[in-house]
Amino acid sequence: MLKKNALYILFLGILCILAGIGVMIWASDKFYLGIAFVVLGLVYGLAGLLLYRRVKKQAVTKVEPKE
Repeated sequence: MLKKNALYILFLGILCILAGIGVMIWASDKFYLGIAFVVLGLVYGLAGLLLYRRVKKQAVTKVEPKE
């Protein structure tokens, strides 16, 4: 479940980055709003990546070698 949430957060970050780029291109008078969206996307993307790596690491440590 956490892995799914991490991927959703990462996807949201990518969408925010694309929205920020779109705002900077099509509404050049609102350039700072575009920068804010890009920064928000980077924060969401970083959070999603960190959560995904943590979940992946927990999954590896849960698997015990069979003896």
